[in-house]
Amino acid sequence: MGSRRLALVAMLSGLAVVLIAQHFGPVARPPLYDGVVVIDPYKWLAPPPGLAGGAQGSKQSFPANSGWGIGTPEQPPQLQVGADLGYLSMPKDTTAIDVSAQPVSPPAALPKGTIAGNVYRIDVTNQHGAALTPKPGDTVVVVLRGPPDLPSATIERFSNGTWTPLKTDSAGIPNIFSTSAPGFGEFALVAPAGWIPAGESHATAPVAGASTSLTPAGRTSAAEPTDSNPAPGNPPGSGSPPVLIVGALVSFLILLAIMIALLWNDRPAKS
Repeated sequence: MGSRRLALVAMLSGLAVVLIAQHFGPVARPPLYDGVVVIDPYKWLAPPPGLAGGAQGSKQSFPANSGWGIGTPEQPPQLQVGADLGYLSMPKDTTAIDVSAQPVSPPAALPKGTIAGNVYRIDVTNQHGAALTPKPGDTVVVVLRGPPDLPSATIERFSNGTWTPLKTDSAGIPNIFSTSAPGFGEFALVAPAGWIPAGESHATAPVAGASTSLTPAGRTSAAEPTDSNPAPGNPPGSGSPPVLIVGALVSFLILLAIMIALLWNDRPAKS
C-alpha cells in the first residue's frame, strides 16, 4: 500500500474511533453544575422572642505588608470587613494588623430609624495596640447581613456619640448590604422607623449568589458547585441509546467501505 493511502486509512480509522467514543462516552456535553447552600438563621446578640441568639465575632492578625479581611462565622457571615494592601494609615514600625469585629450592645444614643440586627464594633490596630485608620480616598469595605424581610436598610456608623449614615449598596443578595467605611467604630444596619423583625427558619438558596465572603485580600469568593443529578437511566448529556447505536454503526460501516475501496484500488496489478 502506498504511503499516502496508508496515511489516509489511518486518519479515517482514527475518525471512526473518535465518532464511536463520542457516541458511547459517559459525557457527551459539559456537565451542568448546580446545588444549594443552607443559610443560617440570623443570630442575635440579644434575640427578640422566638428568634435565634448566639451571635459571634471574629478576630485575626495579618502581616502589615498584605491585604486583610475577616468575617463572622455564620453562613453567610453577618459582618465582613477588609481592604487591600496599603489602604491603612499606620506607624512606620507596624509589622502586624490586628482586626476585631464583635457584636456589642447598642449605645444609649440611637439612630433615627430602627437598628435591624446587631451592632458590631470594628477595631483595627497594629501589634502595639495603636489604632489604624483608612487612608482618605481608599476603600475599606464593610458588609452587613441583616435579618430577613428588610424592605430597605442603610449602614450607619456610630462615632463620637453620633450615628452617621453611609452610602450603602445592595450586595446582590437579600438582606446583605455593603459600604466604604471612612473609619472604624460601631456599625449597624438601620431600617425605616417601625420595622419589626419577622420570624425566621433555616432556608436554602442557589449556589450562585447564595454566599459571598471576603478573602484576606478583601475580595469575594463563591461556594463551590456540585454535580447535578443526571436523568434516570442515561449518563449526563447523553441522548437516546438506540439512536446512538444506529448512528455509530452507520458511521463505522461507511468508513469500513471507504477503507476496503482504497485497499482494493491499491492492490498490485496482475502480470
